[in-house]
Amino acid sequence: MSTAGTDPTEAGWRAALDGFVPVPAAHARPELDATAARHLLRCPPRVWALLTDGGLPARPAPDGERYDSRDLFNLAVHSGSRTSVPEVALSLALRFARQDPGHWARERDWDLRTTLTCLRHRGEGHWRAWPPGSYDTPAPDPAPRHWSGPGAVHTLHHHVRTRGVHARLESPRLREGIADALARPLRYVRMPAAVRADADWMAERGLVDCVSGTLALARRLAAAGHEVRGRTGWLVGPQVTAHTWLDVRDDDGRWKSVDVAHHHLARTLFGPDAVAPEAFAGSRPDRLVPGTAPVGEEPFTHRCLAAPADSPTNLDCQISAASR
Repeated sequence: MSTAGTDPTEAGWRAALDGFVPVPAAHARPELDATAARHLLRCPPRVWALLTDGGLPARPAPDGERYDSRDLFNLAVHSGSRTSVPEVALSLALRFARQDPGHWARERDWDLRTTLTCLRHRGEGHWRAWPPGSYDTPAPDPAPRHWSGPGAVHTLHHHVRTRGVHARLESPRLREGIADALARPLRYVRMPAAVRADADWMAERGLVDCVSGTLALARRLAAAGHEVRGRTGWLVGPQVTAHTWLDVRDDDGRWKSVDVAHHHLARTLFGPDAVAPEAFAGSRPDRLVPGTAPVGEEPFTHRCLAAPADSPTNLDCQISAASR
């Protein structure tokens, strides 16, 4: 699509539309009205009209059209506007990758507070939560915690110690295989759990997120004879977000981390040459909190026992972290 003579801001949103893949209709969650959607994007009226006319799906609702926040996120991240809420939040969360390793290759203690809220509460419900883990223990371990209770809100507290590591991959074969995977022109997105778990579906469309990128790379490296293990956990930033990455056994016997999704996201946000190659291929930042859930598994789930088995889950999860 030509952008000659177009305002630079508008040109960026047009470019985001060019590669846009909507959330499949069967998995859509249209929860935001137009006012909330525009607030998330922080775009002027002419850009909003461009997006709605150019392919942003709108689902009808009794009080007006509604939009899936993941569709909005996936457009914003690739707009280059630098002002949308997703771009600002993610740039802050990943800014460590542009800093000297001394800022993130250290040991830190975190107090995590997780508030789980059932938005469709129907009396007593069944809850499940995978706790934080350890870098030294292969996940998943230990087993998740299960409990039932009448409350719509539950709060969990955990203390976690993280160890940041600045390292490079020693194995030439491993470096070559990972460099080839990271060089692929993939578009970072957020998709529903059922979609992102299908690594082939994502790859066929040139898309990547932390789950699909980890699964695809794990499969390639394992086929080449490397020892790998998928890890889940959280990235601690201005917000705490669930994350998935890969650990690989290097020639020096150490487990090294490879973060496919954040590699592609950082290139999108900061430019291809703004981040050191080893930041997401060999190193592990102190802001990466290990969990115990298997790759692709939701760390927290809930179902109201009075609701039908096929009733949609609407669980809001808010996690805050304080560094000691």
